[in-house]
Amino acid sequence: MMTPEQVGDAFSGNIVFGTGGLRGIMGLGVNRINRYTIERVTHGLVKTILSQDNPRSVCVSYDTRENSEEYAHLVCELLSAYGIDAHIFGKPMPTPVLSFAIRFLKLGWGVAITASHNPQEYNGYKVYDSKGVQLTDQMAIEVTNAIETVGFFKPVPEGLRLPIGVISPMLEASYSDYIVSYAKRNSLSNSFSMVYSALHGAGANVIPAVLEDIGFSPILTQQNPDSSFGGLKTPNPEEPDVYADAISVAERTGAKLLCATDPDCDRVGVMVKTERGFRLLNGNQIGALLIDFLAQTRGISPGDTVVTTVVSGFLGELVAISYGLEFKRLLTGFKYIGEYAERLPENKRFFFGYEESYGFLAGDGVRDKDAVIATALIAQMADMYDQKGMTLLDRWEELSLQHGFCLEELRSAVATTERQKKIMDRLRGGTIIDGLVRIEDYLPGVDGLPPSDLIKLYFDDGGWAAIRPSGTEPKIKLYTGAFARDHDTAKNRLLKLTDMLTVMFGIL
Repeated sequence: MMTPEQVGDAFSGNIVFGTGGLRGIMGLGVNRINRYTIERVTHGLVKTILSQDNPRSVCVSYDTRENSEEYAHLVCELLSAYGIDAHIFGKPMPTPVLSFAIRFLKLGWGVAITASHNPQEYNGYKVYDSKGVQLTDQMAIEVTNAIETVGFFKPVPEGLRLPIGVISPMLEASYSDYIVSYAKRNSLSNSFSMVYSALHGAGANVIPAVLEDIGFSPILTQQNPDSSFGGLKTPNPEEPDVYADAISVAERTGAKLLCATDPDCDRVGVMVKTERGFRLLNGNQIGALLIDFLAQTRGISPGDTVVTTVVSGFLGELVAISYGLEFKRLLTGFKYIGEYAERLPENKRFFFGYEESYGFLAGDGVRDKDAVIATALIAQMADMYDQKGMTLLDRWEELSLQHGFCLEELRSAVATTERQKKIMDRLRGGTIIDGLVRIEDYLPGVDGLPPSDLIKLYFDDGGWAAIRPSGTEPKIKLYTGAFARDHDTAKNRLLKLTDMLTVMFGIL
């Protein structure tokens, strides 16, 4: 039974297809994810497809969430009714496999039914272009405008229904072969043990086999598909709580590394065994470590480029530059990294991309964050250092002693649109903050990037902060970073800066 407040919210206005696609709570109402809102968005997507020059063919994937498979088939049925060639996976499949399928099969579009790492009551709808890149701003606006011309309960045309194709297992095999070929078969110890948790998501259908193909024997947990994700509050590998089951398994088996992927398997988190128990690495640490690992093991050519976001930490940049890699920062959202990689000129090559929120990509087979290839590389990297008597944390500390300790924190608070605007307006109003030396306001656009409601602050001790409203949740986010030559100084600077800004702008 819905409360009056819930009814009001459910019918407060049509759920919006934004630059991150569609994402929301499932349920009754025009502001909820249900078959009727999925139908409306698909009618709008159809109008866009029919107006473009890309092939009129679409690949559709889905994760293990409640209703995901049903919504995916609904999308295919509507596409086929308009004479659009629709293809669907026969089981829950990682989002990066969708990106690969679009590129490999030379399709025009892709749709992923997923809410990524959101809680179980959410679902969503992401759209990809012919390069396997999630739609960036201009095309997302075109889809949004097309959706706005469509009402609910629009009739489906009769008589033009095409058969719906099921993606062949050979495509899945080609994707796995690509990962194995990229990762190669580095010298393995044959004794390194790791635990892999799919958090009851789509990763279970790909990652275990890939790890075995490159020489590992992963200990598996939370592999069964479960729309409630085993009761987890949120299946987000950034959250330490999701590793409780994997830690229990690791303690019984003596495993030294834990990897966990979110339901659509585009993000991966890592825990490392230390003398004080398992410690969670953050996305900035993993990104810096992977840049270092790939530079050591794959070599570097002129024009090789690392791409990240304006809210990612600085250690990855320092490591990349030390190896002679080119380095580029873009707006938050991996779609910008995928688009940038696709548009690199011939004299440059995409080397690696990452986000602080556990999104990583290597190679040219996919143009979205890919937890499959990232998990394979992380396992190889951990094994390489284990053979040297080291952990990933030991190597991170070596890099930090070499380049400086770069520490970061993310805080967020639930905030209405009005409150978000008030905070951002106050920042733009010229707030005086001790030690502040420079402000970057991304709303007009910075360094050729599209306009974004984000402000970045730089401080005289090497610290920085970024504040922005979330694009997918009613939250305001505060990113902070500190720099020092020793860990304790960096930690103290980070805590002081984060607490100061949290209180100053009411981000609690």
